[in-house]
Amino acid sequence: MQIQKDYIREKILASALDEFSSKGYRSATMSSIAECCGISKSNLYRYFSSKDEICHELLIMPSLEIGKVLNVLTGTELLVYSNDEIAKRMTELLYPVIGKYKKEIKIIMSPEAPQEGIALKDSVEKKLLDNFLNLDPERTPDGFASTLVKMLMSGIESILSADNSDENTKEQIESLLRYHTRGVLAFSLKRKEQGT
Repeated sequence: MQIQKDYIREKILASALDEFSSKGYRSATMSSIAECCGISKSNLYRYFSSKDEICHELLIMPSLEIGKVLNVLTGTELLVYSNDEIAKRMTELLYPVIGKYKKEIKIIMSPEAPQEGIALKDSVEKKLLDNFLNLDPERTPDGFASTLVKMLMSGIESILSADNSDENTKEQIESLLRYHTRGVLAFSLKRKEQGT
C-alpha cells in the first residue's frame, strides 16, 4: 500500500511541475494538477494541502543543490582563471544543476514565481553578486556588479524559456557567463588603469 502512495505522490509532483512550468505558477490550479495527474481533486488534497506545499516540495532539492554549487563557486577561487576559463568553470559547476532542474529553475526565474521561489532567486542573486565583487573587490562598484547579475539572471531565464536542446542551452549559458565575467574584468581593468 505504501508503494502505491509513494507512486501517487511522485506522480502528483511530476504533474504539478509540468503544470507550473507550462502554465505558470499562478495559472496552475489544484484542479488542473489533479486533472493532469489523473486523480480527483479530493485525492490530491489527501497528499498536499495547497499548491504552495507542492511547490515547496518541488524546490527542496534544487535549493540544496544550487546552494552547494554557489558555496563552491567563490570569486576568490575564480581569480586564478582567465575570462574564458572563469565562464567555463562556472558553467561546469552550474549547468549540471540547471540541466537537472530546468523546469524548477524556470519556475523560480518566472516573474510570477511563488514567494519561496523569489526568496531562492534573491539568494542566488546575492551569492552571484558576492562572487562578481570578489573578482576585484577594490574596483568593482556594487551598482555595476548588481546590474550584471540582474542581466545574467534575466539571460538565464530567457535561455530556459526557449526550450532548446540541452547542449544548446549549455553553450548559451557558457556564452552568457563569458560575456558577464568579461564585463566585470574589463571594467575592473579600466578602473585599475585610471588609478581609481
